[in-house]
Amino acid sequence: MAEANFILLDRVDSTNVFARSHFSDLPDCSVVAAVEQTAGRGRLGRRWESRRGLSIMASAVLKRVEQPFHAGVVVGLAGLELVRECIPLAFSFLKWPNDIYVDDCKVAGILSEGVISHGRLDGVVSGIGINVNDEMRTLREAGIRAVSLREIAGREFFLEKMRRDLAKKIEKYYIMCQSNSPQMLSLWRRENRLIGEVLTVCLPAGGTKRGIFTEITERGEMLLREPGGAVCRFDCGDVKIDAALVDFETLKRNFNKYKSRKG
Repeated sequence: MAEANFILLDRVDSTNVFARSHFSDLPDCSVVAAVEQTAGRGRLGRRWESRRGLSIMASAVLKRVEQPFHAGVVVGLAGLELVRECIPLAFSFLKWPNDIYVDDCKVAGILSEGVISHGRLDGVVSGIGINVNDEMRTLREAGIRAVSLREIAGREFFLEKMRRDLAKKIEKYYIMCQSNSPQMLSLWRRENRLIGEVLTVCLPAGGTKRGIFTEITERGEMLLREPGGAVCRFDCGDVKIDAALVDFETLKRNFNKYKSRKG
């Protein structure tokens, strides 16, 4: 990645806000990262703040995506690869639509936002926040079941190198997006390890739907088969994992077999 395409801010309200505000001036595939973020946002209006030395906060400026959801695919795959390099023995995976999990705990989240000009989509800003050196006490205060790389690995991580590694991985998957999007989407589907498991989707208007996560469509939609056989289709949603209903031991064994074949 060209040095001009990586911007590191000392302190910012939100890397997504900065990237959207400077979208027309930033080169395609720029990555904006911050040492400290004071007013970041996650999905559903959740706040994502981070003090110095704790988390990675970064946003990618992607101006050439066939489908807006491809931006989240690019950043999700890049983030997952970085997480796995840090904790290679852990069971990490993508949780539809835009989270990275270790077992049943969230370690990273992604928020993609389209940039519209004159009624036309100019591109997408896709932000990612990764819990790196955060303490469990701080994560519990956020009100979600989360974990950090430090808690799993038992050591602290050097964020400066990780930020630049993440930017290089985003560039790698963005190139794949341009040259072979079917391959990228196939990989993304494969890394959504909860396909086949019973999950609960919280509906925007209230209420929930529970069923078997059967498939991800080419448009990135989740298909959920209810107990009566009806199939529900979601293009976004807040997905809950009930650890008692998910066979994590089998998922881990299948994941380890997958890693062995790749190796």
